[in-house]
Amino acid sequence: SIPVDMELKKAFQEMQMKMIHTTQQMKVAESQVETLKRKITHTRLVDQEISTLPEDTRVYQGIGRMFLLMSVPTIRESLETKSKAAEEKIKTIEVSKEYLEKSLKESENSLRELVVSKRQQR
Repeated sequence: SIPVDMELKKAFQEMQMKMIHTTQQMKVAESQVETLKRKITHTRLVDQEISTLPEDTRVYQGIGRMFLLMSVPTIRESLETKSKAAEEKIKTIEVSKEYLEKSLKESENSLRELVVSKRQQR
């Protein structure tokens, strides 16, 4: 039987754990992005509907378990703020996803280099 190189075995196990962890984090990030995109779509639809109303219309905004009477411009402003915040959050998540992908590739490359160096030692 072929002797098992413990350093290589440990490196492969670490790589496997890192891959599992990273793919989980990337799935979470992707689901967060999808949720935020749905939120943006919803916000824009509501804004579209409200924009057709006269400005003196009585409109209520749901806050927690209650509804507050607000003016149409105030609600539209609030919707715009929510939409921008969601877009910023998406950008942040995309950046962290890129970082995760890059760190995973770096780990794969270092593992390849370790395998090559072990082969050359034999």
